[in-house]
Amino acid sequence: MHHQGIGRRSMLAAGGAMMATVFMRPRPAAADQPALRLLTNWYAQAEHGGFYQARANGLYAQAGVPVSIRMGGPQVNNMQLLLGGQADIMIGSMELALLAAAKDLPVVAIGTSFQKSVTGLMVHKDITALEQLKGHPILINTEGRSTFWPWLRARFGFSDAQAGVYTYNIQPFVMNPRMAIQTFVTSEPFAATQKNIPFNYLLLSDSGYRTYGNVLLATRDVIARRGDDVTRFLRASAAGWNTYLYGDPAAGDKDIVIDNPSMSAAQLAYSRDALRRINALGEKGSVIGTMDDAQWAALHSLVTADGQFPDTPAWRRAYTTEFVSHLSTTVA
Repeated sequence: MHHQGIGRRSMLAAGGAMMATVFMRPRPAAADQPALRLLTNWYAQAEHGGFYQARANGLYAQAGVPVSIRMGGPQVNNMQLLLGGQADIMIGSMELALLAAAKDLPVVAIGTSFQKSVTGLMVHKDITALEQLKGHPILINTEGRSTFWPWLRARFGFSDAQAGVYTYNIQPFVMNPRMAIQTFVTSEPFAATQKNIPFNYLLLSDSGYRTYGNVLLATRDVIARRGDDVTRFLRASAAGWNTYLYGDPAAGDKDIVIDNPSMSAAQLAYSRDALRRINALGEKGSVIGTMDDAQWAALHSLVTADGQFPDTPAWRRAYTTEFVSHLSTTVA
């Protein structure tokens, strides 16, 4: 899902549902009001477009909450920065939020970017379903081994002998007609398309591994001190996402390229098309950025059934739906 195909950074999260009072009236941001600091999970790209769009179009300013955006990257330990108070909100994942809940880390999932993960397997044209990959070599990254791989293994009878290390290079896929590689629907398929390499793409969420994508995590301290700002941030971000994918994305793209000059217009356009195609924000009319108890419970059941995570009541502290209950922007 990331520029040049690099996978998301492994991020842990846990938490509770401590809330500050939420005020919904518009307000001007005070001159000395500290910015709410968003830490992304990779270099700036279309998968962060809604946040850049909201900032560029002045939506955060209109909401009365200044927002700064800091890029993640291969040398950035997001969770360390979040826990150390160097960021207020970071982009993470459901699976690691559940894992960290058992570790009692003071972090809570407060909302999400996407209603589904954009992770899947890029396969050759003769493969049309995941079950056909039994016995085939499959390259996956470190995070994938501890999240969706145990599910694939249990669901389709795959063996650990099939799993190799994905180094974010599609050349092994090109050279081996039996190989599948873990990719993001917005990234490696673009590279393959540019090089006229034929492929099929199998999104994991279409086969039953349902997770939210690019989940937003905050510490309990930030929630307690700045709950009002968190709500305003989520509402403005939802509006930014709606405009970025279904309106004019020019402002967001401009700011993305300022942060990440190597990001091409062609890659941005391809990624937006892919996010629209899979309905990443949800089906038409659905609320952008929302989460619900049923989805969290379903993933908890999935990852504990195959032994990925310990089955303890602590998992319920990994998230709160209190903030998303104030969201109202729907998919255009």
